[in-house]
Amino acid sequence: MVEIAAPDSPASTETSNAKAPPVAAPVASEPEPPVPESPTPETPGPETSAAEPPVTTVEPSTSDEAFDNLDEMLAGSSTPQEPNSADTEPAAAAEVNRFSDSASLSKMRNMALIGGTSIMAIVTFAVIGYAVFSGRDQTPVTPEEPEPIQVAQFEPPAEEEPSGENEPAPIEETPQPAAEEPAKEPALEPMPSKEPTQPEAAAEASPKPAMPNKDNPFLFDDPAGAPAAEKPVVETPDIDSGKPKVATSQPSILELKDDPLYEVFGEAFPVLDPAAFNQSASVDPGPADAAPVALQVEVSTAAELVPRIPEVDVAGRLSDPIVRIEFDNMPLNEFASFVTQMSTVPVTIDPIALASADINAKTPISVKQTQTSVEGILEAAVRPFGLEVEATDKSARLRITQPLDGHKRVAQLLVDDLAKDQKEVADIAYLMTHLVEPLSWKQSRGDGLYRIDPGKIMITQSEVAHFNAVVFMEKLRVARGLPIRSNFSKDQFDLTLRSDQLSPALQKDVKLQIVVPTPLYKVIDQLEKKSGLTILCDWDSLAMNKLGPATPVTLTAPGVTVQQALDQFCQAWKLEALPINPTTVQLVSQRSVPIMPWLEFYDVSNLGLGKSEAAALINNAKRELTDLRKTGYGDLLYDPASKRLLALLSKDDHQRLQFALQRKISN
Repeated sequence: MVEIAAPDSPASTETSNAKAPPVAAPVASEPEPPVPESPTPETPGPETSAAEPPVTTVEPSTSDEAFDNLDEMLAGSSTPQEPNSADTEPAAAAEVNRFSDSASLSKMRNMALIGGTSIMAIVTFAVIGYAVFSGRDQTPVTPEEPEPIQVAQFEPPAEEEPSGENEPAPIEETPQPAAEEPAKEPALEPMPSKEPTQPEAAAEASPKPAMPNKDNPFLFDDPAGAPAAEKPVVETPDIDSGKPKVATSQPSILELKDDPLYEVFGEAFPVLDPAAFNQSASVDPGPADAAPVALQVEVSTAAELVPRIPEVDVAGRLSDPIVRIEFDNMPLNEFASFVTQMSTVPVTIDPIALASADINAKTPISVKQTQTSVEGILEAAVRPFGLEVEATDKSARLRITQPLDGHKRVAQLLVDDLAKDQKEVADIAYLMTHLVEPLSWKQSRGDGLYRIDPGKIMITQSEVAHFNAVVFMEKLRVARGLPIRSNFSKDQFDLTLRSDQLSPALQKDVKLQIVVPTPLYKVIDQLEKKSGLTILCDWDSLAMNKLGPATPVTLTAPGVTVQQALDQFCQAWKLEALPINPTTVQLVSQRSVPIMPWLEFYDVSNLGLGKSEAAALINNAKRELTDLRKTGYGDLLYDPASKRLLALLSKDDHQRLQFALQRKISN
């Protein structure tokens, strides 16, 4: 609300003077003075102010209407009092400067924004243009690689240099006789540098390099300009000793190795071999038909592609907790495989432990445990058979239960039926200490002890040595025609060679095709089901060949015998399948074979040997027993009472001894 007082009153003068500064802003633009409605008296005085209208009050609705009403109200006054110019000029100048400064600042800000945007746009277009034009410059580089030209020109003539100097010219005239084609091919190559040939002159006349073939851009024409019909490259394999099939199949194998999937699947990639389809339509099927049956077994042999065995903390994994588990009548080998998958700890089943418990790997077991561990369920499964779990560096091994105090156990072996006097008891003790754990006795710097008593032998040995000593005495009774005295199964004392016992099971046919790399334990399970064998894996020994339960392997055995399938698989991975009994083999590393002997009784009664002749035969045979001479672990002795050779030898030495005895019998 704005109030205007009469000019004659003193208050009006003070009010007008006081209100002058606010009105100075619109007066700064010097508008035209308002036209008064009544004439102004000549002599202004206080009397004239009495005719002025009274004070009026105007309520403007907006600020603009307030200024409009102010002009009208000021125009109605008879003597408008102009503001002092000296007071209003500084305020007006400051106000104008303020507006001019803000305008300049906004202008500069707009210019900066426009300039920054322009620079960003220019940089963006420059980057896009560089990417587009640099990509165009790189594309024409690929077709000008000189490597295919050099391979096509210089690979064949390395073998045919002498014949290239004889006939350089007749290339263009006589391209058709097939007999002369192998001799013409070296003349096409510019290899000889001493004498210029006709292809060299043609190459100098046409400086154009070898151009890609129209049909296939990866094939290059001859730089000499010879027609395609004059290049007898098809007949070149006839010179290489007639091996066209090998020459055509070898490049495909090299190309497959460059495929990224080959490093994952190994030689099992691809699943379908193209050579298998071309072999039936080949012109010369002779080499394929002549291949032996054993070569049909395919095993992945790329050992450098095998991943390393993951390090497993066997003791730590055996202590992993298990809330609840229950098995009923599950075969022992399947239970061991299950624990291996669940805990990542390989479980090794020792054949000697199974024999001491008088069970086999397929004996059913039952487990029902709560709030236990991995070791707890293993102990619960084998404890009823007198076995326990031993944590080694690479596996959890099922072995014969050892004494709690860790000392050797003392036991007596009755030999009153085998020896009539003290001398014969000593002879039997000599045989035992050389054929039962020979390195564990005190005479061989071991800690095993024995004492000869009338009709018995007292021994202080480990549990394994105790069991092997019992087996030795029982086999000696069987060899001498005496009844056995132990409670073990008679099958363990069969004197038939282990290899002969296992031979019928190995002659069965098996059909197995695993072309995709599969964990080793699954491949073993499939081979067991197809062949009917029990295959035990010594994981401590297989670890030396970088093999573990999860190692990916392949095995393709279409219609071959179990013997052939095992031989090819073991040969590929440098393993050995040791015979255990008529239905069981054990897979070990070849490096472990010399120190894993077993005892065999060889019947030599048909040779009619005396003591001196038997000693000569043993001395001659020991010269051929390589593992025995290298390791000294084992021995070869003669029992005159049973007329048998007692041999504690490795698998290879057993085979050498059999060949030596066959030669002796044939002579």
